Amino acid sequence: MKKMIALIAITCAAVGLMAGCTTYEPPDKIKSATATLNRYTPEYVREANKALSESNHPDAERLTGIGQRLETAIDSLDRWANDTSAEVAE
Repeated sequence: MKKMIALIAITCAAVGLMAGCTTYEPPDKIKSATATLNRYTPEYVREANKALSESNHPDAERLTGIGQRLETAIDSLDRWANDTSAEVAE
């Protein structure tokens, strides 16, 4: 019986935490910072990838992939901070 009550309490707490997370809105400074970062990241990634390909760096392919994933992550973070759930859930 105690285990059942503990399980129900933990489940309710987890559901409550998740509900709170989905309604949380980040502060304006975070929104502004992610928007700025998202604005410039694609340019920086393009420049870095171009420099990597021109330099014949031995890890160019891996580093290029990291830059592209960084760009995707920053874009997702920006959409979360400045928009909300509909686009981020995709």
